Amino acid sequence: MRKLFALVFTLILTTSAFAVAPQFWRVRNVDDFLAGDIDGFVVTSRGDLRAGPTMRKIASFTDPFVLSQTTGANGDRFFGTGNDGKVYRLRGTELKLVYTASEPEIYALAFHDGAVYAASSPNGKVYRIDPNADSDKGKGTVFFDPKQAYVWALAFAPNGDLLVATGVDGKLFQVTPKGEGKVLFTAPETHVRCLAIKKDGTILAGGSGKGRIYEVHPDGSSHALYDSPLSEISTIYVDGNGIGWAAGASSALPTTAPATTTKAKAAASEKKDESSTSSAATPEVSVSFETPSDSSQTGNGEIYKINPDGFVETVRKFEHELVYAISGAISGAINGGSNGSILLSSGPQGRIYSMKDGEVSLIATVPEKQIVSISSEGGATLVTTTNSGAVYRMDPQPSQKAEFRSAPKDVERFSRFGHYRIDGDAIADNHLAIAFRSGNTRTPDSTWSNWSMASSSVDGNVDVPPGRYIQWKLTMPKPSTDMAVHGVTVGYINRNVAPVIDAIAIADPAVVYITSSYPASPQVVEATNPDENGIFTSLDSPRDKNEPGKKVFRKGYRTITWRAHDDNGDTIRYSLAFRQNGSGKWLRLRDDLDENQFNFDTSQMPDGTYELRLVATDGRDNPENPLTDTKEGVEFQVDNTPPQIAFTTGGNDVAIHVTDKLSPIGRVEYSIDAQKWIRIQPVDGISDSPDETYKLPRSAVAGKFVIVRAVDGFYNVATEAITVP
Repeated sequence: MRKLFALVFTLILTTSAFAVAPQFWRVRNVDDFLAGDIDGFVVTSRGDLRAGPTMRKIASFTDPFVLSQTTGANGDRFFGTGNDGKVYRLRGTELKLVYTASEPEIYALAFHDGAVYAASSPNGKVYRIDPNADSDKGKGTVFFDPKQAYVWALAFAPNGDLLVATGVDGKLFQVTPKGEGKVLFTAPETHVRCLAIKKDGTILAGGSGKGRIYEVHPDGSSHALYDSPLSEISTIYVDGNGIGWAAGASSALPTTAPATTTKAKAAASEKKDESSTSSAATPEVSVSFETPSDSSQTGNGEIYKINPDGFVETVRKFEHELVYAISGAISGAINGGSNGSILLSSGPQGRIYSMKDGEVSLIATVPEKQIVSISSEGGATLVTTTNSGAVYRMDPQPSQKAEFRSAPKDVERFSRFGHYRIDGDAIADNHLAIAFRSGNTRTPDSTWSNWSMASSSVDGNVDVPPGRYIQWKLTMPKPSTDMAVHGVTVGYINRNVAPVIDAIAIADPAVVYITSSYPASPQVVEATNPDENGIFTSLDSPRDKNEPGKKVFRKGYRTITWRAHDDNGDTIRYSLAFRQNGSGKWLRLRDDLDENQFNFDTSQMPDGTYELRLVATDGRDNPENPLTDTKEGVEFQVDNTPPQIAFTTGGNDVAIHVTDKLSPIGRVEYSIDAQKWIRIQPVDGISDSPDETYKLPRSAVAGKFVIVRAVDGFYNVATEAITVP
């Protein structure tokens, strides 16, 4: 409570140019934290920010894509790249090129019986490579040629046979240790995209085109386990408990084989194995993992759990994010160990997630933005990236260079920033530090302020200039696995701006709108616009659904309506004044209005033209420095004098002459012997002036009781009896 009071008090002491009411920006849940830039922090499924593992870059490549990896029996790591079709060996800290294929992409690697097996694409083969080769020129032979456009995945069955997943004919091959292959399964879609082997030898295969998960038995029998709503199953993994995990993706692979080109790789012909009998140039075509400039255009992803009985369930969905690979977690890792958790690598934000029981935590990121493979074999978790080829090792020690940057906050108005507060566990004792910067552009750039000095206090003043945008960052001077940030709150006050009157209008004479706030009965309301059905009026009034309330008529009344807004959200109060044209003195009409309409009786005012002034103020919320907006020059007329009626007879007509001092004649009617009112038109055909003449046939009114009623534009009514002998 003391901290909250200090926060509010600090805001109230700001200059009076800023609104009194403070506002608060709170970052305190999973989505809030995931919207920021995360490096070295973990965002848990509970919405906490914790110390993350260290992501150590252990290898960089000139190749743009590191597409695949596998682990040797002695702990060596092997990586397949694109777009030059190379295979590298990482032994300790030494990275060495061991083979270059004729094809540009190595989408899959596998290690078995002391050899590395590499699958090349497009129009590629499976090569058997000596992992101890000292150069890329030899000791690599063609092990199997599936004669398919793409080779996507390799996996060894328990009996030692190699399984090869291909496209665009959607075939799964089974290849003996002698390199003799046969089609084990043909999927009813374009690609067999990924593979995983269960302990009993059953194969889980993912397709692309229809996005199905298949179960294939060693004898070739098969059936579909799941038909994903997405178009591709990008990866499949089986954990130590026999549970299968698969990722669905909405972006599909090519549906046709790549076109043949005449461009050959010059280096490929020089480095081709001597046993190869083909000298033809290989077309240089690739399927790459590109990072969109706008991540919102990336496809969506889903994670599926494949239960031992074959039941498949969706356990997680990702918007604008694709999961490329799944692996097991290492016991004792910072993300909570391997007790049922798995790791997911994704793009286009370069993230690694840990998932357990359907709950997902973000545990690491890399700057390359696309993590296309992940492996926890050999007691270490390694990931590979594209759009700048690299290999990272995820170490369990807390990152020494962790930094979390919040998403920039638009506080919508130029604002002064007051106090901040960090809520969490073990965040004192220099375990955590926070800094701020502000600016007036949507994206932080050189026009923003410099970062403030980092503070290790859990609450304090935000030391940045006023602005429309603000951002904060957290660092860990003393990393601790016990540290947890539950939320960060920043107080601010918008600079006060004046309310704005958007429009003001005067309703037609005598129009009154009755709203829900109209005083309760009993009340007296004038009759409606003079009745057209007889000489007697009714209190029933027509309802126009587009009008602001129930529309009634009351003679002598004028109604003013207006619209206004305040960008600070302040309460607006209104004052109305009037004056007669030619007068310099404004007279009070009404003060402190909170409605956006006002009606008043003009029956006691002299006829003439008047002018209105409307003033809007935010003084209720800003008593020390209220701001106003004023609109003047809105004119209205007052006419309380009824028309005059005169008549003359001559020949076969009775001429009725109606005049008015100020307003045009609205309507003229007559009644014979107290029957229905009959409307008559002026001689010139249009009633639009204060002087109009009407005619009645003498034969129709002679010797009868005739009443003429004239109504002007302000509903002033005059009646006159006509006696025609």
